[in-house]
Amino acid sequence: MKIILTGGGTGGHVLPAVAIAEKIYEKYPNAQILFIGREGGTENRSVTDAKIPLKVLKVMGIKRSLSPSNIKSVYLALSAVGKAKRIIREFKPDAVVGTGGYVCWPVLKAAHRLGIKTYIHESNVSPGLVTRLLSSSCDAVLLNHRETQKYLDEGVKRCVVGNPLRKSFLNLSREKARHTLGIEKNDIFIVSFGGSGGAKELNDAALNLMRIYSSKTAGIRHLHSTGQKYYDALPKEMRTNKSGGTKIVPYIKNMPEVLLASDIVICRAGAMTLSEIAAASACAILIPSPNVTDNHQYKNAELLSRDGAAILLKESDLTNESLYECVHSLVDNEKERKKMSKCIQRFANLHSAERIVEILTATFKKQ
Repeated sequence: MKIILTGGGTGGHVLPAVAIAEKIYEKYPNAQILFIGREGGTENRSVTDAKIPLKVLKVMGIKRSLSPSNIKSVYLALSAVGKAKRIIREFKPDAVVGTGGYVCWPVLKAAHRLGIKTYIHESNVSPGLVTRLLSSSCDAVLLNHRETQKYLDEGVKRCVVGNPLRKSFLNLSREKARHTLGIEKNDIFIVSFGGSGGAKELNDAALNLMRIYSSKTAGIRHLHSTGQKYYDALPKEMRTNKSGGTKIVPYIKNMPEVLLASDIVICRAGAMTLSEIAAASACAILIPSPNVTDNHQYKNAELLSRDGAAILLKESDLTNESLYECVHSLVDNEKERKKMSKCIQRFANLHSAERIVEILTATFKKQ
């Protein structure tokens, strides 16, 4: 089996591809996999860390507003199709799978023109621009949420598979994770982060929460990830201070372990993050980013909130006081935490990667 995976822009576009690759290698140890990402993408480190061969294309995102930069974006995308064709012809894959981001468009477009089976995975409730553009030409759209089907044209072949998770989320228990991190049985472990790049508004509120509450309350541990650029801007004493069970880091490298050990998670509402939270059965306060296409993070968070699986706190309503009230109410209410934890489990699909590999295997056998 020879498969090309492609995606980029954020870790949320790359991590599903890594999970698919892990499952392919598990079932087919002699399989050959190539990942095509965007040039300069920091998210590509997840690919290289997983020892997956990597090639890159130069692409840029398209702004929804009128902008001269869109001319360059379109030019790069069209140019990348030809470069993608050369990579594909050399590798000769059985199928190409895209997991989101602008780099998917030239790669899947090139593969389709070369007569190769193509699939695109959509992790958000509301499909992104690339999925909308490619859905009719792909052999199937692989969906995380059943609700996404209403956004697709009637003739588009679709399959609800969930969001593929890295095996580290499936092979570790909460008890083992807490023991490794040194979290005592009765401790309340709070984890907060704004994505791999961080988020200023969430950072400000979370750091204030640490100052006025987490660091001063017995039995609470609090880990916050700022994102590298915000971490570098912190005063040195904040970067080195671990008083009162609080710790600030630029990036959480062991996210499966941290989420599985957590009692309360404060974060954005990217699709990959939500799938990982669901797999960890974490009690979550979701603060969707308002700076994303089609407000898709809000739609993701609203789906969980509507089912009692998470607390939705709009960024426009985010203040030091509102975040404190949400966290304090959960710390003091174990019954509510357990209820939310149970509800969010319904959004976890632990066999998504396996289902996707089954689809690819069927394609492989037909050829």
